[in-house]
Amino acid sequence: MATLTRADPHRANLFHSMYGYSGPSIALPPPVLLTSTWWDEQKIQETTTPRLIRQALHSPSSKRRLDEQLKFGEALTESTYLEWILQYARKFFLILVELNCAEMIFEIIDGSWGDDDLPLTLQTVEKLGLGSAGVERRFAKKQYAYLVRELVPGETTEYLDEEVVPLEVISRRVSTASGGTAKGGLVEKVYFPRQREVCYSRRRVPLSRDGVEDGGAGGNKISPASFIAEISRLGSIDHAHIVSVYTSYTQDDYGYLVFSPCIDLTLRSFLHSTPPAWKSQPKDKRRLIIFNWLHCLADALAYLHEKGISHGDIKPSSLIIEATTYKIFFADTGDSKRLDSSPASTSPSSFLSRQFHTAPVSADVEAYEYGAPELWQRVLTPHESSPPPTNTVFSGRSYRKASTQSANSNSSEEAPSPSSTNISVGHWSSTTPAHPTTSDVFSLGCIYLDILSFKQKRKPTAFISHRSAKNRRPRESGPPDASFHANLGQVDGWIGGLLKETKKKPDEALVEALAITRRMLSRDPEARPGGRRVVDECYAVVKDVCKGAEVPCCGAHNVVSGNAEGGVFGGWGAENLALRAQASRSSSASDGPLSKRSTVWTTASGSSGSMGSRGRMAI
Repeated sequence: MATLTRADPHRANLFHSMYGYSGPSIALPPPVLLTSTWWDEQKIQETTTPRLIRQALHSPSSKRRLDEQLKFGEALTESTYLEWILQYARKFFLILVELNCAEMIFEIIDGSWGDDDLPLTLQTVEKLGLGSAGVERRFAKKQYAYLVRELVPGETTEYLDEEVVPLEVISRRVSTASGGTAKGGLVEKVYFPRQREVCYSRRRVPLSRDGVEDGGAGGNKISPASFIAEISRLGSIDHAHIVSVYTSYTQDDYGYLVFSPCIDLTLRSFLHSTPPAWKSQPKDKRRLIIFNWLHCLADALAYLHEKGISHGDIKPSSLIIEATTYKIFFADTGDSKRLDSSPASTSPSSFLSRQFHTAPVSADVEAYEYGAPELWQRVLTPHESSPPPTNTVFSGRSYRKASTQSANSNSSEEAPSPSSTNISVGHWSSTTPAHPTTSDVFSLGCIYLDILSFKQKRKPTAFISHRSAKNRRPRESGPPDASFHANLGQVDGWIGGLLKETKKKPDEALVEALAITRRMLSRDPEARPGGRRVVDECYAVVKDVCKGAEVPCCGAHNVVSGNAEGGVFGGWGAENLALRAQASRSSSASDGPLSKRSTVWTTASGSSGSMGSRGRMAI
């Protein structure tokens, strides 16, 4: 079995920089008709016709000379100048036409020059006898427009600084971090000249030509060798619902990655600002797409786990949706985080602060909110009243209590300077999980609940407000803690509210999907289903939604008994799946959506309500 690896939390995140949004966002603008002429081989062959050659030569004597036999051949060839141009000097002729000296083609041919000699250095161009230094410099530059090398899918091409890369830019933007800072780098929407109907995303990564990786304050350059190695690693990931590197190239001290599919919008932007085209889709189609998302994401995650890769950063902004097909993709695959062009911090351990350069709680809040409980440990630490570190997220109550006690204790004395005031601050500190695959399952469960809430026409802001209702800090400037792991009781209450709606309007698929989601959100990592088991259960749901009319997005599927992640659970065959589903339906019918026997949250002491650090969700 492959060795499981996890994303290095101390390396920057290329895909998050590429697909990250600071808030609700709209899709990129649609393609526009551009008129650039790309002189690839096909274009050169189509353009350089006998008619064009004759029209480009203004002198009657030059036109007559086209039909004369070559002088330099000394009777070794019967080719005419026209035939020789068409066979061996098309590019030379087009360059000379652009420089308004087409008649020079005869001297070029008599000098035994041909297209195979291109490109020429400036010193070599001087030997052509073009007449002036200005024309020679223009020739040295213009020649590359007619020497376009095509990008090859799956390969990395090395371009000279003067070469033209055959990609047309439709639009560009600077991706922003969660703090609103434009530190994510440039992202461009591009297409190939002869494939205008297919768009891609292009991302730039700075390279260190001396082979030394620069992780200091001046930048985050990587060596060309590391760039190629990372591209090779990314190329080994091949799944229909994981963004892939279509091709790549290097030029002018930068590495470029061309991603497929093109980013149109993220799940986060989709949920916050749904495109009008989605609302015009038939209701049954929208329903099928949503349940397909559950199965497709589970299948992609199980694929990564089976290849020995944990995602480590599942959140709405790391998922993208095609605007036309509504196909969903993971846009971040763990170790690919190391390719990021945003400025690096001087501290090697401040991954969060490198991406988000603002206030303390402006660390990667989204990653925190969707992270599993075992990724974050609640601690109380003595702390001076100076700004807290960026990789901590505060829980409101402890902070208010500490601040109030500090104020009361100093009410009769002169207020001390901020740097000398020690208080106990409650915060969440990141930890390393023992089983990163189960942490991925928890984060995916958070995504599922967002998607199912959207299906039920619940606004994301309403869900966020509900989650953080018990963690509000009205006297503090920071936002309340809206993480899933710190508000599991509220999350379960939200699930209960969705289930109540199925009493008025029965929806068996929704009930089953919420039951799967509930188990994925268990505080106990060992109580969560494995990735492949989630795939099996979601397939059963989406297949029922299809009702024979369509095949699920990921096609035929065989239920696999057992757990692909190493046997956290025993076998789960189709019979057990059916029995579990039947029990779930019976429980919902007899005890209500929030059955105390099957869904109550319990603390270590056995009481219901918000879960403690040792709490478990009984299923």
